[in-house]
Amino acid sequence: MDGVRADAEHVAWPGLLRADRGDGSFSLHNPGHGTSIDVEEQSAELVELILEGFAEPRTLADFCVAYEDVPEGLLVLMVRSGLVVEVSELAFLEHGFLRPPSMPIGVAWSWSELPELAVPGVWVVLGVPVDAHALGMGGARQGPSEIRRLVSGALLFGEGDVVDWEFGRRYPELRPAVADLGDVDPEGSRMDHVGSRLQKVVRELLVLGLKPLVLGGDHSITHYVLHEAIASVPRFGIIHFDAHPDLLPSRTLSHANVFREAIESPRVEHIVQIGLRVVERMTPYASRAPCEKRTVVSAREAARGRAREVLEGLPRDLPYYLSFDIDCIDGALARETGTPALGGLSFELASELVDYAARTFDLLGVDFVEVSGPQAAVNGAASVAAALLQRCLMGESSFETLTSDVYVLP
Repeated sequence: MDGVRADAEHVAWPGLLRADRGDGSFSLHNPGHGTSIDVEEQSAELVELILEGFAEPRTLADFCVAYEDVPEGLLVLMVRSGLVVEVSELAFLEHGFLRPPSMPIGVAWSWSELPELAVPGVWVVLGVPVDAHALGMGGARQGPSEIRRLVSGALLFGEGDVVDWEFGRRYPELRPAVADLGDVDPEGSRMDHVGSRLQKVVRELLVLGLKPLVLGGDHSITHYVLHEAIASVPRFGIIHFDAHPDLLPSRTLSHANVFREAIESPRVEHIVQIGLRVVERMTPYASRAPCEKRTVVSAREAARGRAREVLEGLPRDLPYYLSFDIDCIDGALARETGTPALGGLSFELASELVDYAARTFDLLGVDFVEVSGPQAAVNGAASVAAALLQRCLMGESSFETLTSDVYVLP
């Protein structure tokens, strides 16, 4: 069964809402998932059999043996729609799962139709509006909506050529492949439950060959994404932009220790940290963290060209995950963040480095985190994140280099 685990115990979702239409057809709605299906009269009896068969927990394989007349496709649809769910997932799904996007980047996709729409290589946007594990000022829960608001749909998905004056390029018919699943529901449970919802989505995206583009939220969400990448991807590297190393010794997850599992995993072959500039006391764990696979480029070194040199020296035969904490950017420009630090990368340098990474490497996923709500009429942090996100989406598109003889202003 594609996309579902036949050997896992499943049960009908407790609290399904049913609306009869009076002609033998009806609709079923899962308020926790926000998903529904319409059941026509000819399928009504089969759907009733599925709900009856999963009144108590049982495996999908066992159900298929007991109910041979039920089409496998219909059963998978009900699992995909959250009408029948894994017993092990009830604890973290019962308070919610995904919320549809109000301002989607690209095409809005629903969870239930994901396998049918999935084309390998497509970027899939996923917001995680939480800041429960932030140690500084709160507000990163507003990040996904703030970033989505500032991504230019007309630029990315409009008609005609796109001219990039900053890099001197002309993109014929720029149309990046991107869809939006909405936001992981942050309500009604603990942070580890929110993280489990996030892992469930990321796991599915990676299995289908899709590329998660995650909008935070505080940086702790990156731990959950990397956990699934480590489980699914045999070998990969990480490109991390931040003012902080995020390697605090505490075993309690926070936005300040999200890369501990990655540092310790043999599947992660390279970790490049760009933009570090804080002054902090060395801990025993941090003294061991500088290992062969970890390269640190301070903000000062990055401004002198070392970050580009390090990226150019990375091997090209493995994919990379790019994590961008907005406090990497100069605080004078991007002050809407929970733990601001003096100095930082200029927008021009960050744009150059992200553009290089997007054009050069096979990015298996990207996140932009720690963007808070606006402090003024213009949210500088969200504006930077939206612009860098666009660079990631444009990275695989072909372009022509602009010169005076290939592009002339009217």
